[in-house]
This record gives sequence, structure tokens and C-alpha cells, in this order.
Amino acid sequence: MSADIFVIEPQWIVQARHLRCTLKRALALQATQNVWSSTEHINNAVAMAYDDQLPDSGRWELTRSQIRTLKIAIEWRRAKRAASDKKTSPDVLEHWTQIEDDVIAAYRAVSNEAGLYWI
Repeated sequence: MSADIFVIEPQWIVQARHLRCTLKRALALQATQNVWSSTEHINNAVAMAYDDQLPDSGRWELTRSQIRTLKIAIEWRRAKRAASDKKTSPDVLEHWTQIEDDVIAAYRAVSNEAGLYWI
């Protein structure tokens, strides 16, 4: 495995669907909320949301840029989540939070490996 690729293995189908939905929502609101500040992240989001880069099962092999794109989308979604997720099952919320935490941990690991300061 290349050092430029990081592997995330979702444990539940709802995790991939959640992240694809998060990316699609962020893309839909990009023009008004400016979720990402570069076209690189927008292109990553489109590819991950609509291609097979985040399959329901199996491992995800993501680049540092893709992981950063997901991290930004997750932080945006978490900031918007509180009111809308009250109707979501606690088990599903737990799975969503788990994969979000996994992505953020992957971003930290990739950033630390590259010698980058992580905020």
C-alpha cells in the first residue's frame, strides 16, 4: 500500500451511505455556504458521492486530499446536525459518529505522518 493512500474500513452499511449523503448535502449547498474553499475538494466530493469510491462494504483507499475533503464535510454536517438528527435512531447515530471519528482520526494520522500541523 502506498504511503499516499490511507485505508478506512467501515463496519456498517449506514456509514458509507451517511458519508455519501453528507457529501451530497454539502455539494448542494456549496454555492451558498462555501463548505470547501477549493475546486480540488469539490471534485473529490463529487467523485466520492457519486462514484464507487465509498462502497457500502469493503475497504476505502483514500488519498490525503480525499480524507481532508471528508473531514471538512463532516465538520460542516456536525455543525448543522443537532436539530435534524433528533429523529434518528441512537444506534444509527452511533454508527455515523464512529465513521466520522474514523475519518477525522485518519486525517490526523495522515497529517502527522506528513509533518503537518493539525487543527
